[in-house]
Amino acid sequence: MKIIEKTLKQEKDPAARRKMCNEIISLAARGDKTAYLQTHEIIQTEKPLLAEITPAHYAAKGLPRPETSIVESSLFTGSSHDPQLVHELQKEMISADKVDMLISFIKWSGLRLLMASFEELRSRNVPVRVITTSYMGASDATAIEWLAKMPNIEVRVSYNTDVTRLHAKAYHFYRTSGFSTAYIGSANLSRHAITSGLEWTIKVTAQDMAHIMDKFTAEFETYWNSQEFIPFDPGNPQQLREAIKRGKSSQYPDTTVFFDIKPHPFQERILDNLEAERRNHNNWKNLIIAATGTGKTVVAAFDFERYFRSKNKQARLLFVAHRQEILEQSIAVFRNILRINDFGQLLVGHHEATRYDQLFCSVKMLTTKRLWEQVGKDYYDFIIIDEVHHGPASSYRPIFDSFNPKILLGLTATPERMDGKSVSADFNQRFAAEIRLPEALDEKLLCPFHYFGIADPVSLDADKFWKSGKYDAKALENVYTGSHGLALQRLDAIMEALHRYEPDLSSVKGLGFCVSVNHAEFMSKMFNSKGISSACISRKTRQDDRSQILDEFRHGMTKFIFAVDVFNEGLDIQDINTVLFLRPTDSLTIFLQQLGRGLRHAPEKDCLTVLDFVGQVHRRYRIDLKLKALLPLKRLPIDKEVKFDFPHLPAGCSIQLDRIAREHVLSNIRSNLNKLHDSIPEYLKTFEQETSQNLSFINFIKYHKYEPEEILVKETWSEWKARANLMPMPDDTDILKLRNALVRVAQTSGIKEIKRLRVVIKKLTDADIEGALSDAADSALQIHYKLWAKAGSKINISTIRESFERLSKNKSVLNDLEEVLEWAENESQIDGRIPILPFPCNLELHAQYGFEDIKAALGISTFKSGSVMGVGVLHKQENKTYAFLITYQKTEHEFSPTTMYADYPISRDLMHWESQSSTAQNSPGGQTIIHHNENGYTILLFARGQKKRNGVTVPFTYLGPGSIVSYEDERPIKIVWRLDYPMPAAMFEENRRGG
Repeated sequence: MKIIEKTLKQEKDPAARRKMCNEIISLAARGDKTAYLQTHEIIQTEKPLLAEITPAHYAAKGLPRPETSIVESSLFTGSSHDPQLVHELQKEMISADKVDMLISFIKWSGLRLLMASFEELRSRNVPVRVITTSYMGASDATAIEWLAKMPNIEVRVSYNTDVTRLHAKAYHFYRTSGFSTAYIGSANLSRHAITSGLEWTIKVTAQDMAHIMDKFTAEFETYWNSQEFIPFDPGNPQQLREAIKRGKSSQYPDTTVFFDIKPHPFQERILDNLEAERRNHNNWKNLIIAATGTGKTVVAAFDFERYFRSKNKQARLLFVAHRQEILEQSIAVFRNILRINDFGQLLVGHHEATRYDQLFCSVKMLTTKRLWEQVGKDYYDFIIIDEVHHGPASSYRPIFDSFNPKILLGLTATPERMDGKSVSADFNQRFAAEIRLPEALDEKLLCPFHYFGIADPVSLDADKFWKSGKYDAKALENVYTGSHGLALQRLDAIMEALHRYEPDLSSVKGLGFCVSVNHAEFMSKMFNSKGISSACISRKTRQDDRSQILDEFRHGMTKFIFAVDVFNEGLDIQDINTVLFLRPTDSLTIFLQQLGRGLRHAPEKDCLTVLDFVGQVHRRYRIDLKLKALLPLKRLPIDKEVKFDFPHLPAGCSIQLDRIAREHVLSNIRSNLNKLHDSIPEYLKTFEQETSQNLSFINFIKYHKYEPEEILVKETWSEWKARANLMPMPDDTDILKLRNALVRVAQTSGIKEIKRLRVVIKKLTDADIEGALSDAADSALQIHYKLWAKAGSKINISTIRESFERLSKNKSVLNDLEEVLEWAENESQIDGRIPILPFPCNLELHAQYGFEDIKAALGISTFKSGSVMGVGVLHKQENKTYAFLITYQKTEHEFSPTTMYADYPISRDLMHWESQSSTAQNSPGGQTIIHHNENGYTILLFARGQKKRNGVTVPFTYLGPGSIVSYEDERPIKIVWRLDYPMPAAMFEENRRGG
């Protein structure tokens, strides 16, 4: 290399240097089967940089140019040495081919300085897109209306005046020449911001920071297609004007609901789950778990709206709650979403309904009037019960026992009751859907938390603290209370942490969760002795005393309440701003319920302070479950999140563990997740005694909350049971070859495929080979690859019949497959739709498929040959099909700026995709893809979030066919696809690039 470099430097003639470079590329390319290098020769002639093409209506050459470079990024700080931002924006607009602006506030004082530039863009018919908000009423309606009246300008507005997630100020000037620029910083479109303010703005160019420009484009497109930003119609400006008035004055009547018209992505996921419960599992009694304040009433309204529409608006509704204010808020939500101003009537307090067909009724009025006797058992089509954790109470029983609706929907934040009565018993023992805490935090429905894990001086790792699958409350009480040194040492640690993280207690309203009544009374006594006014509330507390304590707490006279169980069940005080976890919480649901007590928004409340005292816990205690619940699905493995200080928390949230607490947490996580050979057999041995359930794969997974692949990648289900001495060690002849079949089957989600596999497995278990082949029919090849994952020639099998015969001899594997398929069917949310294609294909829409599954289904693989390996594009020339296999997250790292904006969903209908890096637009492959409709080609799209999870390859979700919307660039070509079917809400939610 040094000789080549020296020779090139000695050659002074540029043409000769280029020739030498091309000869080197030509020699290197001889062994290049991809032909990549041949497409990257150095051009043969000098390529002059075209500085300008002067528009025809300019009298002289020489367009005004920005003072800053078009190829080098720069920073504006508002100093006297910088050019004014307004002047740079004016000059950038002159040469732009497209303009995108993302601006929180638009003021007339700023817009008028750019009016001439916007008019010049109009004269050239340059498309302009503007995203803005009505937040705080800071924008001027006249400015937004002026922009929107321009024929070349589209404007989209967020109408939420109370909370906005958009504070960005950014301007993108796109040029087809490739010399695009963007300005990103703190400058709104106001006179002060773009002329004289000390606003910091960075100018980014596509030439030196291309990945930043890619991110800008991706984020903007996601916002533009988001349901939060509504297209503004200048012919109907009233909604904008009223929103701005509301933002300026809290007295102005609020006539809108936070969620406007269409559900947000996480709500769409809940609605999809409800639909799957009813369609796939024939379960019409559905329970939604959601913390107070996360919009569960809105989800219920959207769910009813779907049903209402399907019944031509002829459905009868009963909405039941225990408080008048809940019913008043709920009826307003339903009227807004249904767009029926007089929908429903109230039956509560002084409200007397004249009709019962759409009724919002209190429990008290329902029982007083014995409504079921008046209207009849089958009168209501759809019944919604808010705060359904009260369901086991006698006053609620007539709703369950005396009505027979088509759909029963329960809403609760607290599914686990402390009285031992089950909420899920009235809902077929199933939770239909859950609004996850990170989702609600990201949408700013809940107050952010700052979670501090503090080392607990009390060690709880001894077996004496563990009994019947959980901590022994009496054993904990003994070490947490009393005058002995350990209890007092723990109290000192609690006080020290409190004063460290909340040095000013004047505004604190704190809630401490204790292990027992004695513990709560002890903590209250100790806090009072140290001058911190405190009280204890438990089930033993009389109602009058409880009311007085809560009143003093609300008014700041009592700083802390120590509770045992009552605050798990919806006793709501919005301005709780500090929570103390003074015991390890056994149930994840109860932990989230307790945390949720402090997550309500309240005036003067920026965040919730959480102090959790983390000691050496018992080996069977699952800290990982608690921490996972606080993190989004798209994150690092939990041990790495702990190690790297939780880089993927919801916006505004923080988790900090002190050094010793971190060591305890990591030790526990690694013990539970990395030492499964020790923990799983122990859990299996005690399972039936602890749970009173039969030991089955589905029961074990649901109770211990493991992901199936975490277990099955190590051993088969039968091997695990053998290690627990519950059965003999299996001796199947092909157990090593078939072990990963259990993982692949656990990943299977297509409901038709699961049912077909269960039928075939049953026949193979009975050694009915003919019956198995008959039931497999045209899917036999796919079943072979699902279970063996290799062509027959690779495993010395000659025919499908021989493949099935070999399978039938592996009895323990077949039994395991049946148990895993039972779990998979229970979890499936796929409706079995099969998109219509020009050729036979039984792939189910939105089901998951591995690489071998896809090749077998499309006829690319045969029994004898598995065909191509490990590529992102599959081509079946015989039926003119391209299958694109897309991985959104290209690397193990969450944030990789050079790859994460290559492939991503823009909306549920649109996806950005980049071709292989060697594909040019004018190549045969490029032309076939770009003109796939004219060429009669079918484009099938498959996508997944990441390549690996829990050490296992992640399958792809089948998104169905798509068609091209736009394309640009080459090597790679950047293409936007429109999906024929919207992608699953969960996939979009987890992989969208916009904030």
